[in-house]
Amino acid sequence: ECAAEEPRVLCIIQDTTNSKTVNERVTLNLPASTPLKRLFEDVAAKVGYVNGSFDLLWSNGDNVTDTTPIDQNSDKTILDAGFEPGKKNFLHLTDKDGEQPHVMQEESGATEDGAQERFIGPLPREGSIGCTHDYVSQSYSYSSVLSKSETGYVGLVNQAMTCYLNSLLQTLFMTPEFRNALYKWEFEESEEDPERSIPYQLQRLFVLLQTSKKRAI
Repeated sequence: ECAAEEPRVLCIIQDTTNSKTVNERVTLNLPASTPLKRLFEDVAAKVGYVNGSFDLLWSNGDNVTDTTPIDQNSDKTILDAGFEPGKKNFLHLTDKDGEQPHVMQEESGATEDGAQERFIGPLPREGSIGCTHDYVSQSYSYSSVLSKSETGYVGLVNQAMTCYLNSLLQTLFMTPEFRNALYKWEFEESEEDPERSIPYQLQRLFVLLQTSKKRAI
């Protein structure tokens, strides 16, 4: 009950360390009592960087407003550190000491699982050329280091304001009649390019939503 009544702090983090991530935003909705240490841990897990290898700076959404990094080792809560509940708190994720953040290494066996997931689902006919890069994007590699949710469900990464499309895809996936009908459909590669075939790619996406060990794909 106390947790439910506690104010929440919305943190919007922009990764400015390279051109591929500069237009992306990571959003965290944290209890006001969250320690600064935990904020950095959550950000690191979210973006797939080694904790302690990056800095967080205050911003207004576009530009840095305070060049002094937030103290990761402080015992303060985010509320005591100046974060405001009920408002958008913008942060820039930047290089630390002139070095780019270290990317978190995937756990052993992750490569094997990843390879399996890339080929899972309806495969091209024997002898045909298949897609080996389905749903593997370097821009969103952080999803591969997060384990599957305890609920057993797999999410979809928001690729810059695609929440409306993600909601539709999840709704279609959770409709058994639609999902099963799609699984029965067979792809004929001789008639269509697999990369441009919407039902074929939808098949593969649904299989990943059903079997992936990741939290989001």
